[in-house]
Amino acid sequence: MVAGTPNVDFPADTTALSVLPLGQDEALTSRVRRSSDTLLHVSHPRDPRGDGAEFVLRDMLELSWQADDGLRSIPTEAVGVTDDGLWKLKITGTASRLQRRDAVRAPIGLPVTLAYDGITLTGSTVDLSEGGLLAVFRGYADLGVGTPFPKRGQVMPLRLDLWSDELVTDVQMVRRRPRHDQLHEWSLAFVGLPEPAADLIRSHVFTALRNARARGISTLY
Repeated sequence: MVAGTPNVDFPADTTALSVLPLGQDEALTSRVRRSSDTLLHVSHPRDPRGDGAEFVLRDMLELSWQADDGLRSIPTEAVGVTDDGLWKLKITGTASRLQRRDAVRAPIGLPVTLAYDGITLTGSTVDLSEGGLLAVFRGYADLGVGTPFPKRGQVMPLRLDLWSDELVTDVQMVRRRPRHDQLHEWSLAFVGLPEPAADLIRSHVFTALRNARARGISTLY
């Protein structure tokens, strides 16, 4: 294992990451798959569109993750790729703590499906947090006519595509708001979300916030 305390001095195995290459504006998402005495092996980092990043030998990467005492960041260097496609990253400095508000939301468009009353709705998230999501679902002709809209507080199974991972969990209906394009925005709260899943969502949210700041958007929600 890497020297130090897991999840404090370095991200522990299975930890979700926000990855920022030095000198670039767009952050990526990844996950620690395993670690050795000096290296972290992480899944192929992906951009907000789900595309895999190009590996650059000796590239400097800043890793950020949700540690036991808050959000932390550590510098690394890309030193190789394993036979199974994992990036080998060498830690080059000490971890530092970052400030983050709890359950912060960020605008993220990710594919999502929702099972309800024998039908499956497909759509995209508008924003995401570890507490829940705002999503827009494509029109279903019978919904709101022969099939009523779900009631507030109703629990339904949801599938969220996080590119390198897929989250299947229950959500609770909070509210529904019609839009000018005849679609509806659904506000949904996660129910009993496991900590590893919340950790993965936090990495996507933090990555989105980093990318928004890089585009000059200083205030989100």
